[in-house]
Amino acid sequence: MRKILFILMLFTSRSIAQTITYGNNPDAGAYLKMKDSTRIYYEVYGSGKPLVLLHGGLYGDISEYEKLIPVLSRHFKVIAIETRGHAKSEIGQQLYTYSLMADDAYTVIRHITADSVLLVGFSDGAVIAMGVTINHPEAVKRLVFAGGNISSGAYRPDVMANLKKLSGKSLEKNAPDFVNERKKLMPDTARWDEFVEKLKNAWVNQVGFTDAQIKSIKCPVLIAAGDRDTYNPVASFLSLYKKLAVAQLAIIPNADHIIFYRQPELMEKLVMDFVMY
Repeated sequence: MRKILFILMLFTSRSIAQTITYGNNPDAGAYLKMKDSTRIYYEVYGSGKPLVLLHGGLYGDISEYEKLIPVLSRHFKVIAIETRGHAKSEIGQQLYTYSLMADDAYTVIRHITADSVLLVGFSDGAVIAMGVTINHPEAVKRLVFAGGNISSGAYRPDVMANLKKLSGKSLEKNAPDFVNERKKLMPDTARWDEFVEKLKNAWVNQVGFTDAQIKSIKCPVLIAAGDRDTYNPVASFLSLYKKLAVAQLAIIPNADHIIFYRQPELMEKLVMDFVMY
């Protein structure tokens, strides 16, 4: 009887876990109003030391971490933040900068916890996470910097030119399924084109981190990137690694930019080994 009951409980728990829609889960989600009244969406899972997830830009949202959240939430209080304008977060009125988005993330973090956090960021989320770490060193215990860049000048040739050509309309033409799915979550679908232009401002006018700022980071940092990252050359990650006081460098084999999708098991191990100190 006990064995049957255990099997039933295990089956039920797995079934419940499989039905969670990360990034659109009313049981875990909430909004927080920023200084400019823009409401930022976030979800919280698990309990324990706080661990913050920041997703990639444009195509990214909380669901980017759908395989990692269940693993992390068994050990940590996972705080997954939706960058402004992405999915369920409101667009607001300001042109986007990484500094603005870092302020959003820090505001959500401090709303939830007064403790220092483990901070995991991918792509745009990595840039935002580094901004939080530099501006609020007391708030970050460890930083995972995955697939980010430290300045627009670090991009591969032609990347910036392609980003400048991007528009809401071109995305609707070339990636209609993505845009349709994203609009199902957006609070104001009529502002899709405006959102893309606001986000491009952060990319095109990125204020790079200085060597002094990077060297000021004292917490341990894990840098992870694909060996064929489509945006940033491996040399840029190696250069960043050499400037940090306490760092690890992981170049992910057979992976382009989206390393959490290309090598999920490896990324899970790397992240878990780093944060479970």
